[in-house]
Amino acid sequence: MKRMNLLPQEERVKASRERGLIWAILILVAVVVVLGLVYVKYRSDVSSKQDELTSIQQEIQVVQAQIAELSPYAVIQNQRTAMTDTAKSIYASSVPFSILLQELSLVIPENVRLQNLTVTVPPAMLPGTAMLEAAPAAATSVDVTFTGQTEEHRDVAEFMTRLGLIPQLMGITLTSSTEAASTTGTTTASSAPAATYTTFTVTAQLRPYTQPPPTTTLQTEAVQ
Repeated sequence: MKRMNLLPQEERVKASRERGLIWAILILVAVVVVLGLVYVKYRSDVSSKQDELTSIQQEIQVVQAQIAELSPYAVIQNQRTAMTDTAKSIYASSVPFSILLQELSLVIPENVRLQNLTVTVPPAMLPGTAMLEAAPAAATSVDVTFTGQTEEHRDVAEFMTRLGLIPQLMGITLTSSTEAASTTGTTTASSAPAATYTTFTVTAQLRPYTQPPPTTTLQTEAVQ
């Protein structure tokens, strides 16, 4: 049997409006509930982040206090590092006389006898020298002087050639080489000619540093 709506037209329109209003109210309530849930969630997140920020700030304050307590030790460490670097630089730029003599003992010919060895460190190689500009001008200076005896002039030339193998030496120069008769022993008219020997003097320069020697003055920092 077909259903028939016996309500008047005005009542049907009123009922439709009431249903629409109810649905609108329900949708509005649902939106308000959702917005409330979102607000509660974000408020909870903000509170959590705020607590996390407070905790991080407290940790930062603790670390800053530790840094302030350890700052004197940082100054001491910096001084220690500076002193170590200075010591290494001084050692690297020092004239290695022990090595120089050891190398000399390896290159000197067997028939060469040294009588005197003089070494003078030039001012440009002393610790605390600011610049090495004066090193080229002093290229003609004499830093090392060898004086000795040998049998022939050829032995002097061999000695100078071997000195060129020592890396610390440069500008090897023959100053003098004279031959004289030996005064040892007695000779007669029928005896053989008196033996001769050669007295020589050889000079050289110490090879300059590739960088200025360090100063031994350490800049200290005030400890708070």
